Amino acid sequence: MTKGLKKAAAEQAPGEERLKLAAAAMAENKKLHATGREERKATHFVDLDSVKSIIEEWPATSKMAAKNTIKFYGPPNEATPSYLIWFNNGPWKRTIAFCDGVPHDFPESHTDVLEQVIDCHVPADKAGLVARLEGSLVIDRTKGEVSVHCDNEGANTLSINMMYDIVTGKRTPEEAREFIKQEIVEYMMNRPAPYAEKFQFELPQGEQWDPDVTIVNDKELMKAITVKQVELGLK
Repeated sequence: MTKGLKKAAAEQAPGEERLKLAAAAMAENKKLHATGREERKATHFVDLDSVKSIIEEWPATSKMAAKNTIKFYGPPNEATPSYLIWFNNGPWKRTIAFCDGVPHDFPESHTDVLEQVIDCHVPADKAGLVARLEGSLVIDRTKGEVSVHCDNEGANTLSINMMYDIVTGKRTPEEAREFIKQEIVEYMMNRPAPYAEKFQFELPQGEQWDPDVTIVNDKELMKAITVKQVELGLK
């Protein structure tokens, strides 16, 4: 946020614009429920020379993570000075290599610079259990996604496998943490570590959205949104 900004956009947004956005969002919601979302095609790739130029000044861990990802999945689909993005690379829905890392001390001290995402529905009553496993796992119930960030794909794969075991009741969070402690050593020492090398479950196919339920039924608001949809050619 810009320093010295006294009012946030939410406070300053004109009432007319608020209704326009609500009208467009409601129309798009209906369309997505009916047709689903078109799968993003990874058809554009960033020139490798451009990528090399971007990551040249990145910290060592971030640069290595980016180079390792490029080695196995090729050039990213999008790139900025702050991050590189791959879509549908291998088993992952999305992979992001970041310039800026975050210190993480579980299960050993390292820096989180590589985020990876899968489609997966996690029931609300299981989210708290997953949170007890480790802080780098993030559940987005609405999107139907689970993301995890670490310094390498093996650790990310291991955490996702443990997340699944917790959700399905195979392990408690404490048992999963203990398993990670042992398995990550095997992986880093180049010994057999199947839970860090590949997913031990079938990845869900298609969107795993959890759109929740509508609770706003204000008649005046609904009428105003309908009028705005007509004005915008959305109805």
